Amino acid sequence: MSLNGENVNICKMNNSNQTFLAICLLLLFLTLIATCDNEESEDVFVNINEIFTLKCGESVTVKPDNLDIGFCEVISDSRCPTNLRCFWEGVAEIKVWICEPGQAANFIELPIYGYVALEDTVNHVSVDTLGYQLSLLQLNPYPYEHEEHDYSEYEAIIFISNIN
Repeated sequence: MSLNGENVNICKMNNSNQTFLAICLLLLFLTLIATCDNEESEDVFVNINEIFTLKCGESVTVKPDNLDIGFCEVISDSRCPTNLRCFWEGVAEIKVWICEPGQAANFIELPIYGYVALEDTVNHVSVDTLGYQLSLLQLNPYPYEHEEHDYSEYEAIIFISNIN
């Protein structure tokens, strides 16, 4: 074709150019997918009558009932710091959600008193709901005087069992 006496080449795509372009676009797409930061967490499973740890914002599925439990937030933490003497040991409370398959979540507050640790089985407080018993066995980090913790840094050690 000529335009004002000059030859102008109009680019027409033949099959090999189309195939090349399709392959380049596919490779670009796959590269973008591979470099994307995928933050979806894998499902975590625990068994009934098992001790497990949850960080704030995490959840697990309890087998064999497929019951989901998640750690929502730390409501409060007034436990007596380890390096002080207190008249009262204080208490911390967390909020967890528990959800049976196909049902709405139920929110529960789990308390733990100061100076209570994992091995202090007599001093753990249990909460019964939906045919299960939940106990907060330990909440970390434990307070220390003049040391502030963001509640999102906390992790809870929890025990779940069937009510029998």
